[in-house]
Amino acid sequence: MSDENEKKEKPVQVTLYDSLSMKQTLDDAVVKYITDKLGYKQNHKMNYIKVLLGFIGCCLAALAQFYPVPFPQNKPILIVCVFFYAIISTILYYINMFIQKDYIVFAVKESNEKEIQVSSTLPRYDPNYTIKIEYRNISTPTPITFTKSIDQYFDIKGYFVQDKFFNDLSGVFKKFITTNKAE
Repeated sequence: MSDENEKKEKPVQVTLYDSLSMKQTLDDAVVKYITDKLGYKQNHKMNYIKVLLGFIGCCLAALAQFYPVPFPQNKPILIVCVFFYAIISTILYYINMFIQKDYIVFAVKESNEKEIQVSSTLPRYDPNYTIKIEYRNISTPTPITFTKSIDQYFDIKGYFVQDKFFNDLSGVFKKFITTNKAE
């Protein structure tokens, strides 16, 4: 039945020369490959923390806006709300810049406690898409980097050639597993 679902999937088409949509398509395919083909489960812990902090920030903003006391008397509440909103914004910035960086997925296998993290880059005006796979929370991880031109994965009409991309990902992950098993 899963083979039927794969055949029924609508092919992804992007606008050629739109590097952002091409990168997004490739990133989505990497996540799909890791979760569906390799059996990893995504770790959404950091995303849940970000959503919770955003919700708290919105609650503070609503409290500051709709506090029932008129302006001159509610100044201490406004100051407290703005202060905590700034703290929350700083924490969210820290998470984005220093923890999540340019990682597209954090995933762990049920049987394996090692968590992998995958990042990708597609520099502006450069057709080379780079994937970096490494273990997370390991003192000396050996990352595997794979770079290939994006024109290998899109046909002349802009359709994504998923099978070719998955074949390349298969080789990259095999190399990653064998390199890190040796250590």
